[in-house]
Amino acid sequence: MTNSKLLRETRLLILATALTFTSCQKHLTVSKSEYTQYSIDQQVGEDSAALRYYSPYKEKMQAEMSRVIGQTEEELTKPSEPETLLGNFFADAILKEGLKKDPSIQFTLSTKGGLRTTFPKGDITVSKVFELMPFENELVVLKMKGENVQQLIDFIARKEGEPVSGMQMKIRDKKAFDVTIAGQPFDINKTYTLLTYDYLADGGDQLSFLKNTLERRDLGQRVREAILENINDLTREGKKITAQLDGRITIVQ
Repeated sequence: MTNSKLLRETRLLILATALTFTSCQKHLTVSKSEYTQYSIDQQVGEDSAALRYYSPYKEKMQAEMSRVIGQTEEELTKPSEPETLLGNFFADAILKEGLKKDPSIQFTLSTKGGLRTTFPKGDITVSKVFELMPFENELVVLKMKGENVQQLIDFIARKEGEPVSGMQMKIRDKKAFDVTIAGQPFDINKTYTLLTYDYLADGGDQLSFLKNTLERRDLGQRVREAILENINDLTREGKKITAQLDGRITIVQ
């Protein structure tokens, strides 16, 4: 038997089999549908097998999250002033870590709402850093036209301050003036390099204009990882976690 004849007969056999099963198939319809809802509350007993399975992982995680990685000299708070101890620490920390990967970075931006807790005076644990930045946000470098940076300056002025590093400004009646970036007066005709994180770069927190930059590059590092690395570096150097209000943003009456 030739290969073509064998292939033809095989196809006919498959077709005949399919037709046989189709013709014998019963057509079923749903006559009644019922469901039972089981509530999960304190009355549900513990599953000992499940507990034995995940307990080692839970204990390991709790040990890691409780690990002390540094100490603060004073409480780092985030009141509504134009600049805050926590905001300055955060912005300075990510600038320092970002410069390790991209020396062209000139300034950084976060938002007050993005920092979800404060740092107490004394021991700082891994879990405290997770509370500060509980999201999986990653660091992003944006190359921006001067016009785009002006939009950012106007945004910060309307908000009467946001956490920044490498930038200084004065604000009067929600208008910015005497703006400097990387120690130089702001020039709308120049391009600038901003370090922030993907949520803001994607237009979050009313920053839609950040989606229209010249270039965007992801650093491949979570913001939380950068903060942890910064604190670990300070601890290895025998230093404490500190911050100061240095006038980087000033409200003028």
